[in-house]
Amino acid sequence: MKESGFTLVELVAVIVLLGILAVTALPRFINLKSDANIAVTSSIMSSFYTSASQFHLKWIVQGTPASITLNGNNVLMSTEGYPDSTTADSIGCLEIWNNIMDTSINVVTYPGAVSTPEWSALRFGPACVYINHNGNVFNNTETPFFSYFPTTGTGVGFNLD
Repeated sequence: MKESGFTLVELVAVIVLLGILAVTALPRFINLKSDANIAVTSSIMSSFYTSASQFHLKWIVQGTPASITLNGNNVLMSTEGYPDSTTADSIGCLEIWNNIMDTSINVVTYPGAVSTPEWSALRFGPACVYINHNGNVFNNTETPFFSYFPTTGTGVGFNLD
């Protein structure tokens, strides 16, 4: 009588094959979180840019006023016609975000080296930098962020293209 079943060699071969598949597939799944953070940041950047562009068009249509009122918010405009702030610091960058973005994303002023579960706004020279921390300490080569230049009207840039 012949017994059916797998030999030890067959079982080891299957385990080795599954191990090889796991080693090749695992790095792709590990990067999903990073890829998702980049995609979210890119999407928010596009929304921010669209909103700033709409304010610029409204500024042109209204005859280049110093500020534009929308939904009860008085939005200061730069001389080039882009949303600006009353102060040239991180609080001013937060002011710009709150004036032009209609989103449930919570943005705080940049907390320094402390990690935060939220986004933060940071003034860096002439630029406002919006950082997607997602619980991590900011690292400009790994943490997705985008920048906005309100006084020059150059729009936004993204660090992880």
